[in-house]
Amino acid sequence: MILAAIVQVSVCFLILRWLLKKKPGEPYSKKTVKKFVLFGALGVVLWYCCSLALPLEEDTFFGMNPILSGFLTALITAALIEEIVKYIVFRLAIRNNQEVVRWLDVIIAAIAVGVGFTLLEDVTYLFDGAGTIIRAILPGHLLFQGLMGYYYGKARITKQFKYHVLSLAVPIIVHTLFDMFIIGLMSIVGNTEALTGITEEQLMSLPYYSYIIPMLVCAVAVIICTLIALILFFRKIAVWSRKGEKQELLKGQQSI
Repeated sequence: MILAAIVQVSVCFLILRWLLKKKPGEPYSKKTVKKFVLFGALGVVLWYCCSLALPLEEDTFFGMNPILSGFLTALITAALIEEIVKYIVFRLAIRNNQEVVRWLDVIIAAIAVGVGFTLLEDVTYLFDGAGTIIRAILPGHLLFQGLMGYYYGKARITKQFKYHVLSLAVPIIVHTLFDMFIIGLMSIVGNTEALTGITEEQLMSLPYYSYIIPMLVCAVAVIICTLIALILFFRKIAVWSRKGEKQELLKGQQSI
């Protein structure tokens, strides 16, 4: 648990430090960076409050076909609430911020908010015994937030409403796909503790035993694809920063 926490903090810190150096023009002030990260952490608190109010449990859809169960659970109990909350705190974090003047600034700010959300969320998972090295080295929320910032920045430049929709819809879809196969596996076998000491005969007697291998393969494939997507996204940020390809936000749009 301690190792996972150290890795998590280190990965997020290194990514955030690298990103801040890619901001065109004047760098973000320390106060602004802290604000972004703290607003991301606030998102976890809001998400927790919302989850308490929901009449659904994580295992509400368990017992159904694991693909459907994984999709519905990932969408309703995780992706939908988390991304809406992060969208709200992200918008609040950059509102009236005079340091956010470019499209790339919006993307970097969104990922900084994602760092705050990731760190606090994963700390709660670690204390619940659900933290893993995979979660630590693959902060999926940074990809989701990067996509949110990309489309939101495009919406501010083009003034097209469809990009406002995409800034929320795309992260929800990607987040759902990221979680659904792992959750689908859990719906078949329960948690990892339930597998301890289970015999092959007991395993084969599970209702959706034949889905285990395909779901596991899909889960691994999604993790690999997410890692590749995250690397490619950061490479694009480096290119945008170096070539200055991102347009500046209009002055009238700076109070976003």
